[in-house]
Amino acid sequence: MKGRTIGPWAGFEREVLAASEHAGWVRYVGRRQVQLRKSPFLPPDPTRTYVLPEDVVLDEEELVELIVERPLYDVRSLARGSALADDYEKVYDVQSARVLSLPMPRPYLDTDDFLHRVIMNWKDGDEDHLDKSIALQLLSCPRTAMGPGGIGSQSFDLSGASKALDDLRRSIEVNLPLEFTRPHPRYEMDFLSTPADLTSLRKRVVSGEVEEASYNYLKMVDPSHHPLPQHVPTIIYNASYRPVSRDPDPDVLEFQLYGLALRPVVSEPMLVQIEKMMGSILEESDPSLAGYNISFDQDALAKIAMALCRLYRRDRLDEDMLSQSRQWFRELYRFFADLRINYVRPGGSSRVGDEYRAPYGHERQGPHDMEVLREIHRGVNEVGLDYVSFTGLKKALRRKVTADEIRDSITRLVQGGAIISKENDNLFRPVRRYETRLADRKAEL
Repeated sequence: MKGRTIGPWAGFEREVLAASEHAGWVRYVGRRQVQLRKSPFLPPDPTRTYVLPEDVVLDEEELVELIVERPLYDVRSLARGSALADDYEKVYDVQSARVLSLPMPRPYLDTDDFLHRVIMNWKDGDEDHLDKSIALQLLSCPRTAMGPGGIGSQSFDLSGASKALDDLRRSIEVNLPLEFTRPHPRYEMDFLSTPADLTSLRKRVVSGEVEEASYNYLKMVDPSHHPLPQHVPTIIYNASYRPVSRDPDPDVLEFQLYGLALRPVVSEPMLVQIEKMMGSILEESDPSLAGYNISFDQDALAKIAMALCRLYRRDRLDEDMLSQSRQWFRELYRFFADLRINYVRPGGSSRVGDEYRAPYGHERQGPHDMEVLREIHRGVNEVGLDYVSFTGLKKALRRKVTADEIRDSITRLVQGGAIISKENDNLFRPVRRYETRLADRKAEL
């Protein structure tokens, strides 16, 4: 993306570029010193530094326009044998700042066009729901109160074609900018083929080094490495690879960047709706029903719904998107389940026993996780609080656990799907567990 000069820029990026040469997303580089990103997906411009006065306070990653004085030049080096500057930085004193609202003009492609373009190189790709699966992975989902961002998938080649999974990877990567195929703080798309790939990605996800990581298991890896969960399958059965174009599609990139810039709001009532659906989703995606090696994650419904908000350009998760996410999940999962009799080995590797269950973040617990979880349960279920605050946890556990240890435990509990966090990880409550409809029917009998 660094090499873009005229395009392909997303519409909102073009609006910011046209607004002012001193407009962009804030990145602090020193005390009262900031640089600006011209895109939320690019590093800041290192050739311009802005010095803020004491009365101007900006938030990290805030979109602003700066009103500045004439620049001073910080000369870093001189050309050999010359008094001319070879490397320099412009330093601006800021007079004032204006917060900008993010303009979001519609991308060139509509939803149906985008779904068509992502499988342009796959004949009959829609019959395998490849358009849905690939679109969800490209658009990803933001971090929510229920866990980190990104959508995980596992690929299955049931076509018998030579190197079909290699072709799948090639067809996805052709439309990804180079930055998104490498470790990136905002979004990355990873293809996992070895335990080392998985270990590296999990470390970045758990440590918060990447905000949204979508990933695709091209081969099964050792389950002792605690795999990251999967939310949708990617299946090649009817589809056949026929490369109509080997060039990146700028319109697909624009649509993806537009989607990644959207952060749909999830209200408290919608969190409750998602939790109520968890039981039925777990029932429908029980691995024993399909002989599958790793269960779909219980957060799949919420993640698909958030990605659909981006696909349909919605800024708020509502019941329509939640209902459609359930429909997409059923279509993707049932297509996989219908094929399980003919083929059950993902990526051509040996399957793992049905008894294996992979939790969200990690199977291993920290030494204080249960103490922290018990205190959160006590605050909500016994004291009657809606949420337990981080300050309250520190006070209640001050004789046993340090603040850093509490924060580490909270990270694992959120990643593990045991608690929900809100207000920038300062308020917490347990995930409400609802019995499945099947269990309800048994109870009635």
